[in-house]
Amino acid sequence: MPPYVVIVPAAGSGSRMGAALPKVLLPIEPHGGRARSVLRYSTDAFLRDPKCLRVVVCAPTCCMDSFGDEISPDSRVSIIEGGVTRQASVFAGVMAINRMPGVTADTVTLVHDAARACVTRSVIERVVSAVAEHGAATAAVPIVDAVCRGGIDGSISEYVDRASLWAIQTPQGFLLGELLAAHERAIETGQEAPDDASLMSSIRKVVLVQGDRLNIKITQPGDLAVASIVCGTMENQDGLSDRTGN
Repeated sequence: MPPYVVIVPAAGSGSRMGAALPKVLLPIEPHGGRARSVLRYSTDAFLRDPKCLRVVVCAPTCCMDSFGDEISPDSRVSIIEGGVTRQASVFAGVMAINRMPGVTADTVTLVHDAARACVTRSVIERVVSAVAEHGAATAAVPIVDAVCRGGIDGSISEYVDRASLWAIQTPQGFLLGELLAAHERAIETGQEAPDDASLMSSIRKVVLVQGDRLNIKITQPGDLAVASIVCGTMENQDGLSDRTGN
């Protein structure tokens, strides 16, 4: 597996959480373990890997000091000001990494949601390896629930065949030069995409890599309780070792 760098967009307010603080600064409290912020869990997942060269956290301008207090004192971590949208934050991260010594257009570059604190080493390794082989990849899981479209009256409009449907997760991985080109094209055309895999799909094929159903995106208050259970389980398995199941 090649070395890689990571961009962590974290400038969103997390309004659906209903908290005074940005949601990634809220604590995850694993049973029997030490409470750490969502952001700390998310970034430490990469910093524990010696293959990780740099982690760039894109933080809201108003909270730069608070974010600095929540990350590991690791020389590989940088905090920069994010943008008004997720896409703008990632672009700021791409530009920051592009200026760093030692990186090239072929450097494997991951983008990972700060709110996905339960990401595991095996998912990270699968995405990095897939980027090395295919050029672009994203973690994802097949949808197992029945899926429907809702009507304007709140009732079922129609069912959708789930056979080829996947729920997209992060990390997503790309080659730095191509990720930069995708963002520059989006700026030129005014495109706003839901994620970087969507941007990259206009340039090259993005392969789906098996993610983890417990790699949840912490969005609502109940998600913190789930994350506390998952992170506690991970910490109790040989000092933050990885799970093998999906």
